[in-house]
Amino acid sequence: MNTSPIKTIIIPVIDANSENIQPYGYLLGDDVSKPGLGIPFYQERVIEGENIDFTYRGTATFRTAKILPGYPAIMWLERHLYMTQMFIALGQSPFIMVMAPPNQNKNEDLPDLSEVKAIRFPPGHGLLLHLGTWHDFPIACEEPVVILTANSDEVVTALSQMQEPGEMNQGDVYKISLPKRLGCEFELDV
Repeated sequence: MNTSPIKTIIIPVIDANSENIQPYGYLLGDDVSKPGLGIPFYQERVIEGENIDFTYRGTATFRTAKILPGYPAIMWLERHLYMTQMFIALGQSPFIMVMAPPNQNKNEDLPDLSEVKAIRFPPGHGLLLHLGTWHDFPIACEEPVVILTANSDEVVTALSQMQEPGEMNQGDVYKISLPKRLGCEFELDV
């Protein structure tokens, strides 16, 4: 049996800003989005921002995960077509997301490898993904980071029912193995 070697693609880590996040989702940070929501209470001391467009199917699930530091090879990407998943760093540590823009409107079932980016989010910041954004789970940098994740119960149930790592297309989780499907993996240039 002849197997092709896995190609390693090195991607630089860039710092998040509202412009470079646009293809993947919305940057959540240390200011409110579009201030001025008309809630009459506490107007002297609270600036209300617009609602965050968290979309999901079924029941919303919020949970935390502590991610240990390290820069693993990126071998998985997944997307959700019915949920705008959200990741928010709690505490004083940054995190990195590896992502590719949504492409389901082009009837594509694999990410465009030329569009994959690794973006570092400052402590206390987060990301609300667009529907269909390809992504891996957040990566801790030099220190552990606790991430608050907004999911749907459908996604958490599908992921937790897996007996071992593998590709999946169940619930609202479409997860692919980059080595198996595309013959590559990503490493971060930090």
